[in-house]
Amino acid sequence: MVPLHSGLSGLTIAEGMDMKSLSSFATGGKAEYYAEPKTIHDAVSLLEIAYAKNLPVTIIGAGTHILVSDSGIPGMVISTAGMKGMTIRGRLLVASPGESMENVINQAIDHNLIGLEKIAGIPGTIAGALSVNASANGATLSDSFFYADYLTMDGLLHRRPGFHDYIRRQRSIFRDGEMIISVALLLEPSRASAEARVRKEEYVEKMYIPPARRFSGQIFRDSETMSASDALKEAGLAGKSGLRAEFSAYQPNTILTWPGCTSDEIFTLIRHAEKTVKDKLGIALERSLTILGSFRDQG
Repeated sequence: MVPLHSGLSGLTIAEGMDMKSLSSFATGGKAEYYAEPKTIHDAVSLLEIAYAKNLPVTIIGAGTHILVSDSGIPGMVISTAGMKGMTIRGRLLVASPGESMENVINQAIDHNLIGLEKIAGIPGTIAGALSVNASANGATLSDSFFYADYLTMDGLLHRRPGFHDYIRRQRSIFRDGEMIISVALLLEPSRASAEARVRKEEYVEKMYIPPARRFSGQIFRDSETMSASDALKEAGLAGKSGLRAEFSAYQPNTILTWPGCTSDEIFTLIRHAEKTVKDKLGIALERSLTILGSFRDQG
């Protein structure tokens, strides 16, 4: 392990960070190095350090849509979960990457802006949701996406506009190694904020996960012919699996886990689902969940 020093007051680079505490599955090994920048200056400094030490860089948000290998992650893991802040001017809402989806939706409604209620209940941060173009209840984040600012591994800042012929349903418009710094949304003004809040809470209830269980966001993207949830149901995969991980009977495209579950068990279930759906329905499931580190039979 290469010794690292940030050289910046208040910026800590942890060695051997246990990723169990950072993943909503509460599984996985250790990150060789781990840091949480608070500002864009911190983020650029971390990229410079990683480049100088020839370390691979992995970027995560709040850890709600990742599966970390039990053997861990080499190089530097940078989490943008600590980068907070939000501004609202007219219809335009601009959020830092670490802002939770829940807070973004609540702040929008508080400012009489609507359009995000259908994706309420999606866990994690605004940057994480944008990175996979999160969708729920027939709506996607791209419906309101205006632009995003992001850093590339050379430390340069770029802006990507939200042209709707460029961003597709449940597809990322960002490459590995691009770090989202801010997300801008264009929302609809409305005086019916009370009704919007009621709708939001109804959608949150639809996405309800028992608090005693570990979970992630959607595991697979929808195909053109069938939603991933319907495919998993039809293939008989929703509910008990005999493992310490199972597809939820209520939200079939979400995996719930029991205490003691490992990332290998979750990955085994994912591979089993892919094979079963292909064999029974002829549908090739495409993963939405981000796989970090190496697994046996990664495929």
